Amino acid sequence: MKFSTAMCLCFLGVTTLLTQQSPKKNIRFALITLSIIVALFGLFGLLQDLLQFHVVTDQFFNGGNDTLTNTSYSYNSYATINTSICTLLLGLAFLLLGYKQQKIQLMGQYMLHVVTLISTVAIIGYLYGLSLFYKFSYVSSMPVHTASLFLGISIAASLLHPQYGFTNLFTGSRVGNQMARKLFLPLELIFVVLGFLRFKTQYNHLVTLEVSIYMLPLIMLVICLTIVALTAIWLNRIDEKRSAAENEVISINSSLEKRVAERSVELTALVNKLGESERRYRLLIEHASDAIYVLNFDNNFTEVNASMCKMTGYSREELLQLNLVNLIEPGHLKIDPIVLSPDELAEAVIKERRFLKKDGTSFDVEVNVKKFSDDRILVIARDITARKAMETELRLAELKFRTLAEKSMVGIYIVQKRKFTYVNPRFAQVFGYSQEELINAPSAAMVVSEQHRDIALEHIRARLAGEIDSIDYEAIGQRADGSLNWVEFYGNMVTINGEPTIIGSMIDITERKEAEELLRQSELKYKLLFDSNPLPMWMISKDDLSIIAANKAATRHYGYTIDEFLQMNARDLRIEEDWSAMVDSFNKNTSDSGDQGIFKHQRKNGSIINVQIITQDIVFNGRPVRLSLANDITEKIKSEELLRKSEANLQTILNTTDSAYALFDKNLRVLAYNTMAAKFIKTQYKHEQDGADLPADYFPIERFPQLEKFAGQVLTGHHVSYEIDYQQPNGDTMWYDVRLLPIIDSNDLILGLMISLYDITERKNAESDLKAAYERIHAQINSIKTMAWKQSHFMRSPVANLKGLAAMLKDDPGDATALAYVMLELDRLDAVIIEMANDAAIHED
Repeated sequence: MKFSTAMCLCFLGVTTLLTQQSPKKNIRFALITLSIIVALFGLFGLLQDLLQFHVVTDQFFNGGNDTLTNTSYSYNSYATINTSICTLLLGLAFLLLGYKQQKIQLMGQYMLHVVTLISTVAIIGYLYGLSLFYKFSYVSSMPVHTASLFLGISIAASLLHPQYGFTNLFTGSRVGNQMARKLFLPLELIFVVLGFLRFKTQYNHLVTLEVSIYMLPLIMLVICLTIVALTAIWLNRIDEKRSAAENEVISINSSLEKRVAERSVELTALVNKLGESERRYRLLIEHASDAIYVLNFDNNFTEVNASMCKMTGYSREELLQLNLVNLIEPGHLKIDPIVLSPDELAEAVIKERRFLKKDGTSFDVEVNVKKFSDDRILVIARDITARKAMETELRLAELKFRTLAEKSMVGIYIVQKRKFTYVNPRFAQVFGYSQEELINAPSAAMVVSEQHRDIALEHIRARLAGEIDSIDYEAIGQRADGSLNWVEFYGNMVTINGEPTIIGSMIDITERKEAEELLRQSELKYKLLFDSNPLPMWMISKDDLSIIAANKAATRHYGYTIDEFLQMNARDLRIEEDWSAMVDSFNKNTSDSGDQGIFKHQRKNGSIINVQIITQDIVFNGRPVRLSLANDITEKIKSEELLRKSEANLQTILNTTDSAYALFDKNLRVLAYNTMAAKFIKTQYKHEQDGADLPADYFPIERFPQLEKFAGQVLTGHHVSYEIDYQQPNGDTMWYDVRLLPIIDSNDLILGLMISLYDITERKNAESDLKAAYERIHAQINSIKTMAWKQSHFMRSPVANLKGLAAMLKDDPGDATALAYVMLELDRLDAVIIEMANDAAIHED
C-alpha cells in the first residue's frame, strides 16, 4: 500500500467517525476539508496514471526513491488507477453527502456504490488469481488489503443514507427488502466461494476439468434449491399471516355493517320518540316543584315555569320582560357577578345566589346552571332560606360541640357505619394520626391492635345493631408508628339523621397498665435476676446477720449448698479480723446507690479470696435485710500487680535508654514518650512536650510533609527508617537514626505507630573523618605516582646516554670527550636522585 493511499484511508476513517458527531460548525468544516483532501489525492493519482507525470509529493511520500528522477518513469511511485478512482469517488461522495439536497446526496450514494463494485471486483480477482498491476482493462491491480478497506468504508458510508440507492434494497422493512437480505449472502456463496473453490481445485490439479465442471452446477443446483425452499417457506408464512389478517378484517367489517344497521333502526325509533319527549319535557318543567328558567347569553329570560313565578312573585309575562340582573341583590351581584361564558358552562355549575322578590324581600336560592346545545342556558333554582337558617343553627350547635370536644383532655369520637365521622385532637394525638387520617380511615377498628381488633369490631356491631346501648371495655391500641398502647373505650348508641351512631370517649391508660405490669412482674424479675445472676448473691438479715437467701452462683463459688447457706451467719464468710468492722457496717444504712468495698472471704475449703462487695439495704417480707453481690477479684488483683511491675520495668528501661521513643495514634496524637524524647523535642524544637500536643504544633513546616508521608506508609503496615541531621546554634551537626514502626494488636489491627531516635552523631563524625583520611591517602598515592612517573622519566634520559657513552668507551677507552660526557650524565643522574629524595621528604611532611 502506498503512503498516499494509506493516508487517504486514515482521512476517510476519521471522516466516517465525524459523520456520527453532532453537526456543529467545526465538525462540518473538518468533514469538508478532509473530503476535499482525499478527492485531490485521488485526482492527482488518476492524472499521473493517465498522463504519465509525477509531482513533488511522490518523491516526498516515496522517501526520495531515485526511480522518480530517472528518465525511465516507474509506476511504483504512485497508486494504481483503480485505487485513485476509488479515492476520488470516496472524497467526492463524502463531500456530496454533506449537502441537504436529495439529488446531490443520491449522486454521492451512487459514487459509494461504484467504489463498492470496484473493490469487490478486485477482491474476486485476487480470489481467482487474475489480479494485474498496470492497466485497468484487466480485473484489478489494487492490493487486496486496500480493496478490503475501500469495501468496508464504502458500505459504512452508504448506511449514512440508507434510503438512497441500492442500500435501500437491503435496509428496507418490506417483504422485498427482507427477501433481498436473505438471498444476497447465499448468492455470494454460490458465485464467489464455489467459483473460488473450483478454481483452486482445478489449479492444484485436485480433480479433472470435467469433474470440476460437473460438480460446480450440481452443488449450485442443490444450494439454489435449498435457498428456494427456505424462501418459499418464509413467504408462505407471511402469506398465512396476511390471509389471517384479511379474514379478521372481513369479520370486523361484517360486524360493523350489522351494528350500523342496528343503529339505523334505533335512530329511526329515537326520532319518532322526540316529539313525545318534547311534550313530556314541557309538562315536566311546568309541574316541577323547583323553579326552572331558560336564559340567553344576554341574561334575558326566554322561558320560566310556574314555580319560578310563585317563588319570585312575578307573572310569566313580567319575567319574560326582565333580565336576570333585576332579580339578584345588588350587593351579592358585586361579590359574585354573573358569568355565562360557554367555556365555563361546559359542565353543570352549582352555586348559591341571593334573589329579590317582587315586593323587595331577599331570599337565598341554590341554582344549577347548564348550557343547552342550542346555546341556551337552563337554570334550576331552589329556595334554600329555611335550609340556610337550619344550617346556621347546626353550625352554632356544632361550634359548641367542637369547642367542648376540641379542648377536652379525653378522646372523643363518633362512629357511623363502622367508620369515624369525627375525632377530637386528643383522640388523634393518642394514636399518632391526624384527624383527617382517622376520619378517612376504612374502619374504626384500625386504632386497635390485631389481637383485640375482633373484639372491638364485635362491640361496634352490637351497638350499631341496637343489641346494647353502651359498653365500657379496655383494649390494646395501635399507634400510627406501629407501637402499642392501652386504651379504655366508653360509648353510647344514638341515632343521628336516622343513622345508628356511636358517640363515645377514650382514655389512654398505658401508664396505669404499665405500672400494674411492673408491679406484677417485679417479684418475677427479682427472682430471675437473683437466681440467674452469674455472680454470687445473698440476703443477710440486719438484726441477727443470718443468711436468709443465696443464689446458685454463691453455691458454685463458695462450695456450700443452699441449705448450708441458710444455716450460716455472715461471720462464717469473713475472716475473723473483719468481724468488728462488718458488724459496724450492718448497723448503718447504705446509700441509695449502694455501698461497696473489697474484703477477704473464706470458702468452704478454707481458701481465702479477695471479693468486691456491692450492697443495698432493702425490706424483704417485712424484715430489713442487706442484699449483697460478690465479685471475685483475686485473679484481677494478681494481674494488676503483675501489670504494675511490668509497667514499672518498662518505664525504667525506656527512661534509662539512650534512645528517644514516642507512641502516636493514627491521627499523630502523642500517646506516650520517654525522657529522651522529651529532651530531644526541647533541645531541637525548643518546645516543652505536653500529652495533648500534636507534631504539627511544633514540627518544622519544611519537614512535616515528609513525616506525614512516612506515617502514612507505616499505618499501611510498612517499616520506615532513615537518617536525619539537625544544625546546632554553635555550627555543629547532630545526626539521628529514625525508625517508624506500626503498633499492631493481637488481631493484626494497626492502632498507631512508634517513632524511635538514636543519636549517631559520633558514628557520622567518625565516618566523615574516615572519608577525609581516605581522600588524603588517595591524593598522596596519586602524588607519589606522579612523582615516580616524573623521576623515572628524568632518570631514563641520563641512563640512556650513559649506555651509549659506555659503548663508545668500550670501543675507544682513551676517548676523553666520551669520558667528559659520562661525567656530565652522572652529574645529571645525581641531581635527579637528590630531587627525588627532596620530593619524598616533602610528601612525608
